[in-house]
Amino acid sequence: MTGTNRQLRQNTGILFLMALLAFFPVVMHIHPVKWDMIDCFYPWRFHIGECLQNGQLPWWNPYQDLGYPIHADPSSGAWYPMVWILGSTVGYSIWTIGFELWIHVFFAGVGMYFLAKTLKFDPRFALMAGIAYMLSGFFIGNAQHLPYIISACWLPYVLAFYLKMRERKGWQDAVKSALFLFLMITGGYPAITIILFYLLLIFFAVHLIGLLRSKNRQGAFSFVGRNVLFTLTTLLTSAVMLMSVAVVSPYLSRLGNFDLQQALFSPFSPQSFFSFILPYSTTANIQWFNSDLSMRNGYFGIIVFLFFLLGTFRKKPLELRIFFWFGIFCLAAAVGEYLPVREFLFRYLPMMNVFRFPSVFRLFFILGAVLTGVWTLQQYLVESKREKRTLYLALGISICAIIALILAFRSQGYLAMADFLKLGVFAFNAGATFAQLAVFQAIIQLVILGVGLLLFWRLKSPNLRITSLIGLIALDMLTASSLNGPATVYYGEMEAKVAQANVDKYPHGFPKQLDISIDSAGHLPGIGTPYWQNQQIFQKQISAEGYNSFSFTSYEQLESDFPKLFAAVKKCHLLTLSDHLLQHAVGDSIQAGELFVQFGSDRHPGIYELSKGDTALLESYNANEFHVSASVKRPCLLTLHQKDYSDWRAFVNGKETPILLSNMNFMTIELPAGKSKVSFVFDNTLVRIAFYVSVSALVFALFMLSRDAFKSKVPR
Repeated sequence: MTGTNRQLRQNTGILFLMALLAFFPVVMHIHPVKWDMIDCFYPWRFHIGECLQNGQLPWWNPYQDLGYPIHADPSSGAWYPMVWILGSTVGYSIWTIGFELWIHVFFAGVGMYFLAKTLKFDPRFALMAGIAYMLSGFFIGNAQHLPYIISACWLPYVLAFYLKMRERKGWQDAVKSALFLFLMITGGYPAITIILFYLLLIFFAVHLIGLLRSKNRQGAFSFVGRNVLFTLTTLLTSAVMLMSVAVVSPYLSRLGNFDLQQALFSPFSPQSFFSFILPYSTTANIQWFNSDLSMRNGYFGIIVFLFFLLGTFRKKPLELRIFFWFGIFCLAAAVGEYLPVREFLFRYLPMMNVFRFPSVFRLFFILGAVLTGVWTLQQYLVESKREKRTLYLALGISICAIIALILAFRSQGYLAMADFLKLGVFAFNAGATFAQLAVFQAIIQLVILGVGLLLFWRLKSPNLRITSLIGLIALDMLTASSLNGPATVYYGEMEAKVAQANVDKYPHGFPKQLDISIDSAGHLPGIGTPYWQNQQIFQKQISAEGYNSFSFTSYEQLESDFPKLFAAVKKCHLLTLSDHLLQHAVGDSIQAGELFVQFGSDRHPGIYELSKGDTALLESYNANEFHVSASVKRPCLLTLHQKDYSDWRAFVNGKETPILLSNMNFMTIELPAGKSKVSFVFDNTLVRIAFYVSVSALVFALFMLSRDAFKSKVPR
């Protein structure tokens, strides 16, 4: 084994250990993940896994909001390779969803290490960057938002291979960068991909202009060609996700009625800047931050932050300058309403007006700040040996500033730190004050900075000094992660095995529906702690309830503009038989017992007063089909309370029949007299073709890369 390979494996092992220690309660199945992770991403992935294990593509989720196309929801992971691997094999459980969170944190550290190495960092300092990035406030604060974590995980890989693509003329780096971008598109949060597009555009423009200025037309032509290959590979591998979003976009409220106030919701407020020094303080249960608990944390290490400040005005390489200034711009956008930057982006830049949470921009600031801070640290410890006085002065001033901060908090009143410590430090303490949390963290930072000063002063060996500093940064990030973890990562007061047992008691697959109303299905007894939302996916009951930002405009209109009608719909069962339509229109004064059916723009009510003995029975169903047996004495209407969507087709006795729109949302067909077999079948030819295109492109790209790697290792 060469020294380079040995060092790579050693550093990868350190990153593995760091991720394991930081997320130990989750990985070792001690405590369950919390909030959106367990209320949204776990049940959605659980359903997708059951589809795959039953040999079905994950087209439709019938259980929440009376059905929606889960394949088109970017947050569901329906086309994400890791979801397919886990879902189709072991299936999703409390342990699996925790494992998925942890493995992406680990891969993020490796990716940042690789990006730093691409930027010519010393491997030891690249390791510092990997540790600071993967345990930063973005990964710890937004741990409940799995698509955020997935995007942040693969982001450094996309950037690293794109930067390599500029330097090397082969096709391999373009394909590799595109494959990691494919992972971001299929599994990550779209906003991060949109922001990344503009960063890549800057790198493209700067490099192309440089080639043209140097009159290297051949190099410019080759570079443009590699970018074309990068774009085509991304589009082909991501075709199924892009086509799914394109098909569903006319139905979505997010794309039609999204306004500036929504785009400014939950920023990384200036108050949240406290997290750069005192991340534990952001767990305080106060409104002062003007942001959600998960959006306040931007920590990336007290030492790295200090050197980021020292490196602000140092001359940096071109790539690092781009990361730095793009990060600063993103920080200005992250503060939301406090500066006009986010509003400007919303109004004038394409695709910047389709996502909420300005705080997501802070990821790019953290990435640029970590690279800048670690690069500056490398300059002080390796490249320059004449700036020790500046270094000591900076550490000394930082220590004095934190002491002054502690004294300022103490001057505001009695801190009662002894009582605070009795309640437990490594646990979510909702009753702790901002001052208590800040002072406790400040004491820890004093120790870290003091030890850092001692290391720089007493250790004469450069290698020993750097190794000790790696350990200090690792300890700093692990401490911050452990303090904030119970607030934003896992339920420390609950056992993972109890949470899993509460799910295991329900049947798997697609069992028979209870003969109850839609409203009753949405208000069954809860499945137990810590579950709160989307429990119907585990209970296997189709309901009108659901917690999801992926919402149809028509469904929101039914809920908000026609509340009486919506209440009447929920009193129905999943299947409803109704008589022929009456020829007079009604508004929202509808009474229970009436069915509101819409043909085009005409609305008519129908009274379901049918002959005794008329029946409609749901024989079987799954994520893509509903099979009904009906027996009626005269022609009538049959309504399936699942959202009408362009991909549904209905068949009566094997013959296709038109689907009518009822109550602005649901599927109604005309049923002939006598006994009938009715089938509702979901399929989208364009998305299915795009799926085959994505799979083929992915397999071909991996085959070509594998063949190239094999050929490069075979001796000539």
